[in-house]
Amino acid sequence: MRIPRFALFLLVTKLITPILCTAQSQPAENKSSTAQPGTPVNDSVVSVHELKMAGKAESVFMKGTKLLQKGDARGSVVYFEHAIKKDPGYYRAYHNLGLAQYVLGDKTRAEEAFQHAIDLTNGGFAPSQFALGTILFEKQQYHQAEAVIQNGLTMEPGSALGKYLLGLVQFASERLTDAERSAHDALFRSAEETDAYILLAQIHARRHEPYSVKADVAAYLRLDGHGPLAGEANLLLQHAQMEISKGADSSR
Repeated sequence: MRIPRFALFLLVTKLITPILCTAQSQPAENKSSTAQPGTPVNDSVVSVHELKMAGKAESVFMKGTKLLQKGDARGSVVYFEHAIKKDPGYYRAYHNLGLAQYVLGDKTRAEEAFQHAIDLTNGGFAPSQFALGTILFEKQQYHQAEAVIQNGLTMEPGSALGKYLLGLVQFASERLTDAERSAHDALFRSAEETDAYILLAQIHARRHEPYSVKADVAAYLRLDGHGPLAGEANLLLQHAQMEISKGADSSR
């Protein structure tokens, strides 16, 4: 399944680490921003370490994140790099730096930044796993992409985006049954993961099930008629209608 480049960009921007609320607190036993092996990092909670860094690196990180959210990836890079200089263990800054570099087209540096975030959390930060998996998917390194995304889902099993990404990789690997299950899992976790309907449509098109394709496309267009995959949806619909017409002609 080939996803348009701009759609992949929008997909990755869903992974922007939000600006933290430093008014929240962390249980006393968690003393640093680096997670223990196999422990998911909760982005809604600020560690004692991060509270100490709030006046040092957090304000810089916030400025960079705001720029990235507004679409100024180039301008955000300076702030994320500055935040990392102030706090080399700031995995969120590495993560958002990776997203900015991905948007700018520098996948090599993006991959390195995501890997830094993963290493700093001992694999406990799911967004960086998903972002790295997206890059590996684009590079057609499907086995590696699936392993990384599965690691992210271990940390964040309720992630609809993670399940959708897993489905993309499985579809590209010609594992249609697994891909279909992952797409349904994504929609079960969040009805807003509408791109999963296009994945289902692609699966059903590959199986020559045009009526199912029409149902999938209709669901997508009803929920996200002007979404990034609307063009793909209409193309799938045209092919499904052509297949139905051919079937009707052959039966006469």
